Amino acid sequence: MKTLLLGYGDIADRVAQRLSAIKSQITGVCRTPGNKPVRPGVDLIAADLNSEQELYQLFKQKWDNVVITLTPKKGAEDSYHQGYVVPCRQLQQVLSQQTHQPFIIYVSSTGVYAQRNGEWIDENSVTEPTSDSGKALLQAESLIDALPGRTSILRCSGIYGQGRDFLLRQLSQGNVQLRDSWTNRIHQDDVAGFIVHLLTKVRQPQPVYLVNDDEPVKQYEVYQWLAQQLGIEPPETINKDVDPRGSKRCLNNALKNSDYQLQYSNFREGYAPVIKQWQR
Repeated sequence: MKTLLLGYGDIADRVAQRLSAIKSQITGVCRTPGNKPVRPGVDLIAADLNSEQELYQLFKQKWDNVVITLTPKKGAEDSYHQGYVVPCRQLQQVLSQQTHQPFIIYVSSTGVYAQRNGEWIDENSVTEPTSDSGKALLQAESLIDALPGRTSILRCSGIYGQGRDFLLRQLSQGNVQLRDSWTNRIHQDDVAGFIVHLLTKVRQPQPVYLVNDDEPVKQYEVYQWLAQQLGIEPPETINKDVDPRGSKRCLNNALKNSDYQLQYSNFREGYAPVIKQWQR
């Protein structure tokens, strides 16, 4: 199985390690491969994913799978458009000229949803983002969905885990505003694990998956629990205004129906090892 990882950040690196363990042939693509960890069985090459010509060179090879994990383009005024929409448009141009079509997994975000009243949402819920980032994410999704081969779009909720200690830093610095809004999370190992599950275990992947754990939770409850673990006093006031990113509860039935077993079913399980490492 030959897998191409377009964008080689933390999630792609975790996917690569899992695939190399089962003797898959993996190639990762990013701008600066010299800055990335060296993994056995993983080839890293430099390329600009915003360049149609460089993508065309990559697809002179036949890939069984392509996993796309993009990030906003640093320094660009329209960073989400440049980081997500442009590479997907270039990829569409390249693959429209190919006879062989790989299976594409595209990692997106629940930022494409704008529900604000604690609604339960799933893969069929209305996507009407109000933010520029959400609009760019949804536009990129539409380009992936229009590709000629099989595609699966993974709408991930807030990804956390090793090295993603934003909440802990905010708490320790006293820079926290508690909000009475519903939030959703997924551990980085479960994002990577689910990608590998789709590549190796699922015969007919769905076109869209919500990727989050089993327990939507109020934002203030997360901070209060984390503060308790750290021995910090959280703010007493809870802001009743809805978080700018909305307030929604994400269902993960499609993920569960694929027979994927979450490694961390809620934020408490997932944050426990993160806190231990952070306190060292």
